[in-house]
Amino acid sequence: MSVELVLIPIGIAAVAARRMARASSLCERCRATIVADRTLVVEALTVLDWQILDQGNEFVCARTPWGPSLFRQIGEVYLARVDGASDEVTLEMIKVFDAAAGRIAQMRGVQRAMQQATEMGLRLIEQRDEGGQVRLVFEEA
Repeated sequence: MSVELVLIPIGIAAVAARRMARASSLCERCRATIVADRTLVVEALTVLDWQILDQGNEFVCARTPWGPSLFRQIGEVYLARVDGASDEVTLEMIKVFDAAAGRIAQMRGVQRAMQQATEMGLRLIEQRDEGGQVRLVFEEA
């Protein structure tokens, strides 16, 4: 008997995040990211090698290739902007940021799935990464 598990990047969370972006009046010119966790914001910025300039409970300021940027938690999502830049520049920065955050979140999910499978007595027999999808195949040990 084998169990197959497919993990897809957190696109479903992105839809909910985009809806929360409508409450962006607290962060002028900000646009929604797919991230709801400050730890994930900091980790994605670090992976991208973007310098963190300042941070608090609900915000992170960073220097990105597009210029100084603000990531601010509004409700259950982080909104972001490139200071003094157009919406197109901000959206380009967010696209790169979201991709990095999605890969990190996906790897966290893979690690949790592998840990739970091991606890259930399953053994990993195959792991593949195909175009952003991670495929894990387990069998009973």
